[in-house]
Amino acid sequence: MEEQLQHIKLLAFRYFEGKISPEDAEVLFSFLKEGDFNPSLFRKWEDEWLSSLEFQPELNERWEKIKLANRNTEFIKKSIPVVKSYRNYVYAAVSIALLIIGSIVAFISIQDHQPEQYFTLETPLGQKSKITMPDGTLVWLNSGSSLIYSNKYGKGNREVKLSGEAYFEVKKGPKRFIVQINGYSVTVKGTKFNVSAYSDDQLLTTTLLEGRVEFNYMQGSLEMAPGETMEMNLKTNSIMRKKTGQSVNSWTRNRLDYGNIELEELLKKLSREYARTILLDGDLLKKQSFSISIDTNKDLADVLNAIAEIIPIKIINQNDTIKLKPI
Repeated sequence: MEEQLQHIKLLAFRYFEGKISPEDAEVLFSFLKEGDFNPSLFRKWEDEWLSSLEFQPELNERWEKIKLANRNTEFIKKSIPVVKSYRNYVYAAVSIALLIIGSIVAFISIQDHQPEQYFTLETPLGQKSKITMPDGTLVWLNSGSSLIYSNKYGKGNREVKLSGEAYFEVKKGPKRFIVQINGYSVTVKGTKFNVSAYSDDQLLTTTLLEGRVEFNYMQGSLEMAPGETMEMNLKTNSIMRKKTGQSVNSWTRNRLDYGNIELEELLKKLSREYARTILLDGDLLKKQSFSISIDTNKDLADVLNAIAEIIPIKIINQNDTIKLKPI
């Protein structure tokens, strides 16, 4: 037993140094969940390790960064990698390390007396992520999106700030869940909804699948019903309600399903999904609308060829850019 405990302690020290392997991190995480005393023992080891850093400030700084790492983030696996540069391989390695660290850090509670700090969860282009918030709320982050929340989340508030697109399954509770987006907010209580608010999009879109949502804006607030989509034009501040029969959160299952979408808008979504620049040559087909269902596990070339069967376009590859020309 003592020998096993020493082995776990060694793994903890490797974790503190940021050198633990995924397999060893799983062993350490399992140990933390086994008994009520184990987290206290883990913190004791942390104090012991920190006491050895008096003459190693660089390790102390590293540990502070580790403790602020992303919480309990699970990347949705893509079957076909779409970015193959060295930088993105490094980014992927860092993401995996943060997943390991986040799983353990999330298990250790943040003390009430700590000053307020903010966590930023980012999903790079070509990837998606799934996050479990401290209260059990589930958040799926789409490609090129970010979510910011405080270490006081669930205590004094349940508030997050979104840039990009996310699908939420909010855990029911006494405190309202608030999403801040581009100066506006969505207030919910026990619900499922999708918000799209990319900085380069003209429309801010909220779709309610289940429960109740209140959209707050400069002129007041609007309450939405399940199956309803609210589109706000950020240039004119005009709002349009409509019923939606499409699966707005199909992107969480690596699909893009649209009953009516313009080619320009679809290409923008595909650019984020595959982390490639896709340009349409000329304005002739920008507003061409059609219905389409895409499996984004497939290669981008296959997807574009499928679109070319619907709309007469020629596909031209130019280094990292793809141009589509009307035929």
